[in-house]
Amino acid sequence: MLGEPITVLMVNEYPDYIDAHVWAAELKTRVPQLEFRLWPDAGNKSDIDIVLIDKGASPGFFDAMTGLSAVVYLGAGVEGIDLQSFPKSVPLIRLATREQASEVVQYIVLRVLCQQRNVADYMSLQARKFWDPIAPRKISETRIVVLGAGRIGGWAAKLFADLGYDTAVWSRHQKTLPGIHSYFGHDQLADALTSRDYIICSLPLTGDTRGILNSSAIGKMKRGAYLVNVGRGAHVNEADLIRALDEGQLSGACLDVFEREPLEASSPLWTHPRVTITPHVASFWVDSGIDQTADLCGQVARGEPLSNKIDLERGY
Repeated sequence: MLGEPITVLMVNEYPDYIDAHVWAAELKTRVPQLEFRLWPDAGNKSDIDIVLIDKGASPGFFDAMTGLSAVVYLGAGVEGIDLQSFPKSVPLIRLATREQASEVVQYIVLRVLCQQRNVADYMSLQARKFWDPIAPRKISETRIVVLGAGRIGGWAAKLFADLGYDTAVWSRHQKTLPGIHSYFGHDQLADALTSRDYIICSLPLTGDTRGILNSSAIGKMKRGAYLVNVGRGAHVNEADLIRALDEGQLSGACLDVFEREPLEASSPLWTHPRVTITPHVASFWVDSGIDQTADLCGQVARGEPLSNKIDLERGY
């Protein structure tokens, strides 16, 4: 790596999720010439090379950053960034590694298999010391649709198909995945949801997908279907979801993401008997995120093309 100094500014509004001191120490180990700054102590904005940010910037935030080479969004999506006011000449980077994707895919498969193989029921039976074998639904008769067919959704769909599930995906554009039916576009969403036993949401959050799992969409689902959401909390209308669970339209839901995080103690989701909650842990990306940021510093120092750039038009 070149010896030119690299100045990184981190804007950290969620210290419970991101420990800035850990990031500073680990990045300096990997990038000896790094100068790390933590907002609001930005110093001279004109010599900042990279901004790490975990929410939307205030108006004019980037104005004086004349030497800015990249902005890294510290999250799975970029919904916190105002893409209309974002400086179009600056690459917006997402943290995306195969390890991160693998963790989310593992989570998706785990949650479906727990339902398929009656894990919660057996835990209850064990607590009562009661021996009662429960026959699982045949995999060949179980239908799954994965909403979002990118690096995570497409990978999960392939694994389900390999296991013998009747598997489909739904995405913005048609996908070609062997043995997997591809639904695409708004007009085909209802068909994608109909008659599926499991609905997996791994979508990016955009204007088109915000609130996509509302009462209308849930009403199109097979009665008794099970929902797993590892996309973003804003994909699901939580009030509509609770109503569907109470009325039996959905048999249950596993939620790793929520409209507001941390999930408020007053939320009825916490105590709903048909809901499984995990605190946004489908992927633990700290180490891989630091590694990727260190790699980005090297690319900037060497004047190389930057990896994992986000398409500002598409929003992901």
